[in-house]
Amino acid sequence: MTIRNALLVDDSKVARFTLSKLLKSSNLEVAMAGSAEEALDLLSNSDRPDVIFMDHLMPGMNGIEAARAIRNNPATADIPIVMCTSGKSPEFEEKALQMGITEILSKPPARDGVTRVLEKLAAMPVAEPRQPGPAESVEPANDPDIPLLTADQVAMAARAEVKSQISEQLHERLTQLFDEQISYLRHDLGEQGGLHTSLLNDKLDALEAILDNHHKTLQEAVTREVGRQLEQALAVVRRDLLASTQQLLTERLDELTRQAESRREADLEMWQTLQADTLVQASEAARQQAEQIARHLDELASNRRRKGSRALWTGGLIISVSALLAGTAWLSGWLG
Repeated sequence: MTIRNALLVDDSKVARFTLSKLLKSSNLEVAMAGSAEEALDLLSNSDRPDVIFMDHLMPGMNGIEAARAIRNNPATADIPIVMCTSGKSPEFEEKALQMGITEILSKPPARDGVTRVLEKLAAMPVAEPRQPGPAESVEPANDPDIPLLTADQVAMAARAEVKSQISEQLHERLTQLFDEQISYLRHDLGEQGGLHTSLLNDKLDALEAILDNHHKTLQEAVTREVGRQLEQALAVVRRDLLASTQQLLTERLDELTRQAESRREADLEMWQTLQADTLVQASEAARQQAEQIARHLDELASNRRRKGSRALWTGGLIISVSALLAGTAWLSGWLG
């Protein structure tokens, strides 16, 4: 079915204004009523809407009672009714569907909820309005719970109609003024925003220059302070390193001195031992050589005696003894 116009029934002006804005944004023509009684009067005296958005709790006749009256009227029985309520629950939904409610919309309404309801209504098949026969009355007389309208109720409905027309005109005028004020505010905000942006950029540039200057000053101060602290730290490290180096050199020199003394004593002891061993070996070698020379001289003496040459024997002996003494003196000088 095609949804072109809607009847909005709610005792709250704020709720009517909010929901009407959402419906009009969906290209719907919206008529409004501030009570269930006013809505029933509109339905009997004006063109029928394609859908009715009915508030649940209202003074006087509530939304459920108004929906029952609409369903009991053959001229309005096929109009879809959307119940607007803040007390949505599974029990209420079941009861509302049993009373002829087509769909339930949560309050406060949201754009996606209104769109969902309208799409569901648009997908429904078109229901032909049932015309009352000669024996049928337009009044909901077949429902004993709904009484006939009295003169006071008719007068109240008339006053409600006047109030509805005035409210509709006020609503349109307020909407127009609201849109104009919003347009003006947006324009002013745009200009003010540009001016503020320019001023803000100037302030930011000045602040950036100040920060750069402070940064350079701070950097120089930090550099000087760090350099001073590094010099102090290096001086302390240099002093400690020098003291440690001197102490280490002193300890190392003492150790080397002790090692040299120990080495010198060991070398001296070894040299004395070697000298003593060499003297012993030289004495032994001289003794052995002297014995050999003596045996040789004995042999020569024997031979010379045999030959009768005593003078030659004596000269050889002198020469051998001289050689022995010379060798002993040389060996003593080499060892000394």
